[in-house]
Amino acid sequence: MSTINSRGGNTKKIVKCAGCGAQIQFDNPGKPGFIPIDVYNKRLNEGSEVLCQRCFRIKHYGILTSEIDEDELADFLKNAVKRFKNVLYVFDTFDFDGTFRPEILREVNADHVMFVANKFDTLPKTISGSQLKLWLVERIRTLVDGIRTNPRDIFITSTKSGFGLSKLRETLEKMNGEMLVVGVTNVGKSSILKALTESHVVTSPYPGTTIGLVEHRLGKLRLYDTPGIIVSDRMLDLFDAKCQARILAQGEVTRKTFKPSEEEVIFVSGLCRMTAQLVGVSELRPIFQIFAPENVSFHKTSSLAFIQNFQKHFGQLLVPPCSKMSIEGLEFKEERIIVNEEEEVCIPGLCWINVKRGPVEFKITLPKVVKVVVRPSLIKPKRKFNQNKDD
Repeated sequence: MSTINSRGGNTKKIVKCAGCGAQIQFDNPGKPGFIPIDVYNKRLNEGSEVLCQRCFRIKHYGILTSEIDEDELADFLKNAVKRFKNVLYVFDTFDFDGTFRPEILREVNADHVMFVANKFDTLPKTISGSQLKLWLVERIRTLVDGIRTNPRDIFITSTKSGFGLSKLRETLEKMNGEMLVVGVTNVGKSSILKALTESHVVTSPYPGTTIGLVEHRLGKLRLYDTPGIIVSDRMLDLFDAKCQARILAQGEVTRKTFKPSEEEVIFVSGLCRMTAQLVGVSELRPIFQIFAPENVSFHKTSSLAFIQNFQKHFGQLLVPPCSKMSIEGLEFKEERIIVNEEEEVCIPGLCWINVKRGPVEFKITLPKVVKVVVRPSLIKPKRKFNQNKDD
């Protein structure tokens, strides 16, 4: 049996944290798997659940106590995906363009890929499951060459409401062998597995909670949860973990309709601002809706003083950031894009914008590292806005 030497010369069995799967260790308090040796011995003697310090504090206090080594996680995952022929890829329905990552799927050496569109409850109630599935089939086929996308392999779920979980469970229970569960941080992989298998894992709103491969069993199928993949081109990624937990969509997202003049600037959070102009019809204003998690602020202004000193309002009128934040060294860009009716513009990790009267030319100022995506509209307009008069 493999052993590990703890401080003081004692020899202990290697065990993994029951929450995150990291190997228990006693020497590096800032690293995954750490637990004080006396606490470890006490829990073993009591027959209690062994959680690393990080998982214990997340579970009982909601406090994040250590950061994740991103390069180590990337290498770990790259090696793990090579051995699995079945993959369950989980993404966030609201933040589809931030969490559905074609570059990750290209690394997967799998014969069968199934998709779980989680957090369905965060979408507007006007979007049905069948409508979302049709949209997802076309988007996935467009974004990933070589992957056969069968609608039967797309499952729409919500761990919060339980929607779609029984259908997913029934499908997985008919399978056997091994399956790797993959996804970006905070898409809800661990929560889904906990609901499907009734096994214990630590679930929290913090990125990267799952450190190693954690095995779950569902009938004859072994499911292996992986670390949440950390990406860096979403707005969400620019904020600390506690702020991310605060602004992540937890319930149905908020929406606000705008009909701005050319002079008005719309802030969505503190790091993204935009102007909008209707193309080809100077006497009319554009009309569009912005969808964002409830803790993301919208602020429309024509005040030059506000625009020039927007940093003063971080954590108050402009959230996120959740508090004062220095943007020194953060490069910004301005993107000019034209978005037609039947299209949406998405700023991953922040919001998406549905055009009601267009085409609209947006001038969007945001950090250089954050991508901007124009995509087919998920929400179809219910009525045609009159182009001959201002509604």
